[in-house]
Amino acid sequence: MYRIGFAQEIITPPAGVGLAGYMNKRPNVGMYDDLYVKALIFDSDGSRCGLLTFDLCSVCEALFKELKRRITEKFGAGFHDRLIICATHTHTGPEFRGDGLENDERVRYAFEETAAAAVRALERAVMNLLPGEIEVGTVYNNPFGFVRRYWMKSGAIVTNPGWCNPEIDRPESDFDRTIGILKVIQNGRPAALVCNIVNHGDTIGGDLVSADWYGCLARAVQHELKCGLPVIVIDDASGDVNHFDFHQKIGQTSIKEANRIGRGYAAIVLDALDKLEKLPDGEITVGETAVTIPHRKLTPEEVAEAEHILQTVPDIPKEGDFESQDLANKVPAALRYFAQRALDCHTKSVDSHEGRITALKFGKTLAIVSLPGEPFNGISRAIKAQSPFRYTFVASLAQSVSGYVPMKECFPRGGYEVMPAVDSPSPEAAQALIDAAVKTL
Repeated sequence: MYRIGFAQEIITPPAGVGLAGYMNKRPNVGMYDDLYVKALIFDSDGSRCGLLTFDLCSVCEALFKELKRRITEKFGAGFHDRLIICATHTHTGPEFRGDGLENDERVRYAFEETAAAAVRALERAVMNLLPGEIEVGTVYNNPFGFVRRYWMKSGAIVTNPGWCNPEIDRPESDFDRTIGILKVIQNGRPAALVCNIVNHGDTIGGDLVSADWYGCLARAVQHELKCGLPVIVIDDASGDVNHFDFHQKIGQTSIKEANRIGRGYAAIVLDALDKLEKLPDGEITVGETAVTIPHRKLTPEEVAEAEHILQTVPDIPKEGDFESQDLANKVPAALRYFAQRALDCHTKSVDSHEGRITALKFGKTLAIVSLPGEPFNGISRAIKAQSPFRYTFVASLAQSVSGYVPMKECFPRGGYEVMPAVDSPSPEAAQALIDAAVKTL
């Protein structure tokens, strides 16, 4: 029998700390709900591994480094490398990149508290290890996710083209609507849930802190089961998927929307809880593979185009939130922003960076495998198709940093996600991740 332990800690930042996920600065003015770091530890014959998840837009390089230092100092060498460390992808969590981390006292405080809370959660999760069983299963039902890149009637690809846009032809691709569910049973009762779902975490906007639909899902499950059942959501590859249904002219950016989606996913998960398969007792192994992620190189034509935009497009500030759809709408501030990013990519990028892929493998039945950054869903589908495991969960925004990782064929088509930036992945990066993940599995 496995031994399993869970713990969580609040990581809500103080007022004034900027929120991540948009191109404009958004100092928060309060919160809708708390953010958490959650630790779920598995022990099989003294060999421990687990998940460490954050209600953040991403785990930045500085936080990855600080976590490795603190976890190694507390638990000894090796334990850190047996954890999958990832973010949910809420766009209403604190921003830990840029000048703020060095020069803003409140940002630094939030960063330090987040790292310290992670170690406390891991320590308590280890202390909470108790015998338990694991059940696992999937359900093919994701009515709240939509591929956000569309073929237009003109033959172009546009990200987030606008509600009821008559020029929309069809989505660029399909995506995997499978929801993975892992249930921990201890003392004859459900003791924890892990849900693996494809969707973006950007349903609220604005300047109030929230765990977005991930937190709403957890609260809805707890309300229905009438207990504080721990719920961890790990984000499957969602770089080209979000919650916008462009065939309807409806408001889809609000806390109300986060609750609608979270409660909807909770209902799907709850309905499947008595249909899961018991995981046979057995060894848990951890696989890890280093992967070189190649970076984008611009052509002379792409550089000339960016220079032309900066020379000809007027410098008009954008009021309010600065989002990806501003590029599709040709907002001057967006055109200039991405043109400058392209030039920075050309002058400041290095050839590649090193990432790591980790897989937690439960016998031959279940594997949880990590991916860095925001990979397109086609990467996850390719990995699952080649996985030797009956159930394969994919945890994105995990283990190491990266930006969007589109499929190779998407680059010449255009759209927000393929716009170049400093050290942004190249067209070959997707296959590099697929190969490394399959090797790790």
